[in-house]
Amino acid sequence: MSEGQDWISVLPDEILHHILSFLTTKQSIQTCILSKRWIDLWKFTPVIDIQMATPYHETTPSERAFIHNTLTQHQAFKLHKFSLDFSYGALEDAVANVQIQHYIEFAISRQVQILSVSTELIFEELEDYYVLPNVFYSHDNVPSLEQVFLKCFLFNPNPPCDLPFASLKALCFFHCVIDDGTLKGLLSNFPVLESLTIDLCHRLLNFKASWCQSMRLKHLVVRCMDNPGFNLEIDSSSLSSFKVRGNSVISVSSLSSIAEATVFRHRYYPYVKNFDTRTWLRNLAHVKKFGVSSWFSQLLAREYEVNNNGWKIFENLKVFAWFGPLETECNLIALIDFLVHCPSLEKIEIDFRFSFWEEAGEHRPPFALERPFVENNGDGQPTVGFLDNVKKIIVHHFFGYKSEIEFIKHLMQKAVVLETLSLTYHRLELGPEYVSCGYTSCRPKELVQEDIFSLSTASSNVHISFHDTYH
Repeated sequence: MSEGQDWISVLPDEILHHILSFLTTKQSIQTCILSKRWIDLWKFTPVIDIQMATPYHETTPSERAFIHNTLTQHQAFKLHKFSLDFSYGALEDAVANVQIQHYIEFAISRQVQILSVSTELIFEELEDYYVLPNVFYSHDNVPSLEQVFLKCFLFNPNPPCDLPFASLKALCFFHCVIDDGTLKGLLSNFPVLESLTIDLCHRLLNFKASWCQSMRLKHLVVRCMDNPGFNLEIDSSSLSSFKVRGNSVISVSSLSSIAEATVFRHRYYPYVKNFDTRTWLRNLAHVKKFGVSSWFSQLLAREYEVNNNGWKIFENLKVFAWFGPLETECNLIALIDFLVHCPSLEKIEIDFRFSFWEEAGEHRPPFALERPFVENNGDGQPTVGFLDNVKKIIVHHFFGYKSEIEFIKHLMQKAVVLETLSLTYHRLELGPEYVSCGYTSCRPKELVQEDIFSLSTASSNVHISFHDTYH
């Protein structure tokens, strides 16, 4: 091929369709101006991705015509993915309701494999949610669905599900309205479902993993921050991972199949009716990957204070992920003591994204450890050993607070075979409205970087990488 020749345009249609599938539909259509070769290529792309920045009732006639013409002209018999994402702020608009149903019906009629319909509500009254059309349950092409993501939809009780979702492997309900009975009934139609996400769903008060026994569910994500009294029972023998966000009551049986668990709570509450934190933690003692937030370090510190012991049971743990911030020195000591008693631990991942809101401004002064870290000072503090197998430490949203540097310092002093320390410095430049409330911007990158590179380490082969992000 001679120099300057268009070598992309000579590729087979299938390859060009695949390339276009990585673009939004609007971008894909714009390629028609390149040459005659590209005029109709977008019409056969197996992906339709329409993103609207405004509520439907605020879209211009030309924007609505764009969606209509796109679907009318698209000629692929089968779709790999159909994604519609726009702010949906006028649910009383009958035209908008009809259009949403039309879009979903169009996608299913093309034997879509991945369906994602994401809307936004301006008013969040439950009766204003869009009702999922019956075509979702009863269309002849429903068995082709493999992944479904639905946001801001209302599920009526006893949906008319006439056909099984024979291929559906991943399902996500985000900010939907669905009750216990409706969800349980729906799940009976998903025989091969492997991944289920329930995120901030209204009217849902209970979830039992046993509802999914027949489908061999492997991955479960539940976020229930706004559901007071929500109860979660995880007793499915097929689960390999689960993630829970919120202060729900969690019942976990002894599940040898679970290899990964993530539990985020607002705070550790030692006295919660019918909930024994220690019991369900012991049921997770065999996990290989464990993710927690600050409540866990609070729990560890309390265990030392009340019972004078720690959690020396996670013998299989290889990856530990922790979301800060640290609040007291005893929390740090207890957390490090937990880590050094995980003999298989190889990787530690830390995220300080909540540090700014906890440590800056009027909430409280930046936390810093004043006295040196001691192995055993004779007053009941735990004896802390070494991180014998940790080779990698990754730190996200690193603001450079003294408490954060103190945490990193002690990890480096304990990790005797550490190979990599990777930090992403999260720099914040605040506007006048934050400064007037007492907040201050982060320390300059150069000073934070100097502090990190000056820390002593127990490993002679550690490589430190320092990345900078600006927000």
